[in-house]
Amino acid sequence: LACRADGDPPPSTRCTRDGGPPRARGSRAVSRADAGRYVCRASNKHGSAVRSIVVTVECECRGRGG
Repeated sequence: LACRADGDPPPSTRCTRDGGPPRARGSRAVSRADAGRYVCRASNKHGSAVRSIVVTVECECRGRGG
């Protein structure tokens, strides 16, 4: 999940899941376990801004008889 913000000076950003540690950037496989509430925070010397988003993971599940 990318967290982007504009400001002067440019803010530092981080995105965490449910108050957990920041996740590594880069591509990786997404699973249902990645669903949940994420919080993105941008901050610089003037203050900070916080936004949250709920991520839902849908998949094409291959079951019997389907």
